[in-house]
Amino acid sequence: MMRRSMSTLASCSMFVSLTPKIYAEGKRPHHDGNRFRNPWPSFVPFTVSKVAKTIWSMDLSGTEKKIRPVDLPEKLDIQWDKPQKDNQITATWLGHACVLVQLKGFTVLFDPIFSQRCSPVQFMGPKRYTQTPCLMEQLPPIDIVVISHNHVTECASSYDHMDQNTLYQLDQLNPNCKFCVPLGNKKLLSLANPLDESGNERVMELDWWDSVVLKKEEEKEELKLTCTPSQHQSGRGLFDKDIALWSSWSIEGSNVLDDALLNTTRRDTGYRSVPDSATSEEEKDYKYLDTLPHCPAFKEIGDKLGPFDLALIPIGAYSPRWFMSTFHCSPEDAVDLHRDVKSKKSMAIHWGTFVLTDEPVEEPPQRLIAALAERGLDKHEFTVVPLGGTMTATSE
Repeated sequence: MMRRSMSTLASCSMFVSLTPKIYAEGKRPHHDGNRFRNPWPSFVPFTVSKVAKTIWSMDLSGTEKKIRPVDLPEKLDIQWDKPQKDNQITATWLGHACVLVQLKGFTVLFDPIFSQRCSPVQFMGPKRYTQTPCLMEQLPPIDIVVISHNHVTECASSYDHMDQNTLYQLDQLNPNCKFCVPLGNKKLLSLANPLDESGNERVMELDWWDSVVLKKEEEKEELKLTCTPSQHQSGRGLFDKDIALWSSWSIEGSNVLDDALLNTTRRDTGYRSVPDSATSEEEKDYKYLDTLPHCPAFKEIGDKLGPFDLALIPIGAYSPRWFMSTFHCSPEDAVDLHRDVKSKKSMAIHWGTFVLTDEPVEEPPQRLIAALAERGLDKHEFTVVPLGGTMTATSE
């Protein structure tokens, strides 16, 4: 078992634009005075009839029964001790949307889930069909945990991005690590100690386009995290829909002395809303998809913060499109998002772990390859890695 360090992030500078009055008066495009919202034509909220239709028609047990060993992602033994160069980002896929990113001496864990079920209880709810490539205790010391949203958009509650059991254990193992969450999610974290050993707040709650800069004590590297938009929703139960914000994230690592930059971005999001009338062929046809409104936030992110050395982009949990397209990218959407954010290299996430929707589990990587070819992109630009696999990006 790996020995844990007690080092801490000693300083923290925040650039936060939030004031409660602005939100109470509904003066933000993504807040109406009571709840957060998606301010783009690409977002079409689901109706009661759509939810009922989805519950009636979706057969997740049938999808689970069809899983064959050949359909599962390959699994690798993780090499945690592999040396990392100063101009490199490494990202290790730990299943679903959980990725461990290392850059500039920092270790960042995105949307961790190590539980057997992504559910508020462990006796029911979506169960893993692949296991994590390591134990939580085997992870290197974590500096920052980053959460994208608290999540309930499928027909049943799904805790696949903010898993309380996992967060509790991470807090026990890393008592000084920081947590970055979108607005409204801080109250869901129950930490043993809200302050680190230096007396600094451990949870940083950010609005879209807010940033936080973190620096380790007596070290020259620093990390800038920016909370960026995404198209999604939030809620843990029946009465808190969209009370908390959802987001994607940009991370920029720099060397204070030579200003060398490394950029990575991570997101779980919808991109365009596909109507009920679309055929199964049209759902994969760019000629048709290009006629639909798409979320403009990702081009804005690319223009403001890109290009990115590495992006972590979802490719799974997208079917049926007439319901899921508003919240989750298809592989075709993922390729367009990759282009919008100006990513040099992208890793496919949000697949291969839980059956949350009814597409065959082996389909997302297959459609990703086809979508890259149709858009005229090299297949090595946006790739699928094995469970426990690591992707390395180098800043030029």
